[in-house]
Amino acid sequence: MRKNLHQRVYELLEARHLRGTALFVQGGLILLILANVAAVVLETVEPLAVAYGPAFDAFEYVSVAIFTVEYAARLYVCTAGVREHFRHPLWGRLRFMLTPMALIDLVAILPLFLGLLFGLDLGSLRMVRILRVLKLMRYSPAMAMLGRVVYNERRGLAGALVIFIVVLLLSATLVYYVERGVQPKAFGSIPDSMWWAMAALTTVGYGDVTPLTTIGRIVAGMVALLGIAIIVLPVGIIASAFVDEHKRRDFTVTWSLLAEVPFFRQLMAPRIADLVRVLRPRFVRTDDVIVRKGDEGDSMYIIASGEAAVDLGPGREPILLGPGQFFGEMALIERAPRSATVRAADECKLLELPAKDFQELMQHHPELGGEITKIAAARKAANVGAPSSAAAPPS
Repeated sequence: MRKNLHQRVYELLEARHLRGTALFVQGGLILLILANVAAVVLETVEPLAVAYGPAFDAFEYVSVAIFTVEYAARLYVCTAGVREHFRHPLWGRLRFMLTPMALIDLVAILPLFLGLLFGLDLGSLRMVRILRVLKLMRYSPAMAMLGRVVYNERRGLAGALVIFIVVLLLSATLVYYVERGVQPKAFGSIPDSMWWAMAALTTVGYGDVTPLTTIGRIVAGMVALLGIAIIVLPVGIIASAFVDEHKRRDFTVTWSLLAEVPFFRQLMAPRIADLVRVLRPRFVRTDDVIVRKGDEGDSMYIIASGEAAVDLGPGREPILLGPGQFFGEMALIERAPRSATVRAADECKLLELPAKDFQELMQHHPELGGEITKIAAARKAANVGAPSSAAAPPS
């Protein structure tokens, strides 16, 4: 019973394909996070804080209670995950407590407890609650990806920060020696000059402190131009890493999908890698026609997500194909028009393999060609039977 409860709670909190109770639990937590962020913002409006202060306090107590239960539950079930790092009942949980998301969960509940236990100013501690918005990283693939990008590129970003600090110090020192005689209050020391250098390098240019000498203005122009390059450096690092991470994720997902399709299971890893690179993603909406009977066959399709319905003609029930199944290969094998119409039963993500790459695959792997020919002959003889685990109906 304990094991079943352990696994069940883990699935409710960590499920990626949300449905049923998991959808209710995770959806409720997301709404609670958003409501907490809204409450922090609205509490700063004095009329609202005065009029609804008790309501804000009650909402805070309820929220902390729920987040505390969530934190304890995640700590309890972390050993049920696939990561061996967290499997040990004691050390695994301690390691889990030090992960970034677990620390964010802890910060979400600490302000109230610190205020109640140690008598700290609860009003100022509550502003820490705005950090609860970071809990959305657990539920947002885009935010989670950005977090991974920043972590993976931490050395490059740290290098960019060091460069910025060095240039900031040199700019402040240079303008200090040029302008200190003219503006002793604004540029009377290097720390004072660093305020101007920060504004110039970030191209903000507040205008409260500006060089007056000709040489000072030349320095200001050079620093402003240098600032553009300095700012672009970390932005370029993050943008490039974000694109690479997105491609890496799609590559991994596609590889896993192809490895599960019996049609491609015989391929060696290098060939699957080549195949992944030539597949083109295609998104279709519900009821859109993917291929139409009688059209020329120029591609085959692998279903990454969603379902597609193969229309076999009047009086016959459509055949539903799900993730990992494929269609469209018969027209490429026989070099004939499409033999059936295929529609999207719901929103689908497809991986399209063009005819040229399909034929090249057959030439490099004759054993697959023989197997496909055998499957095609069986399908033709059966006049398009139900799809097996090894194949999908032709089209």
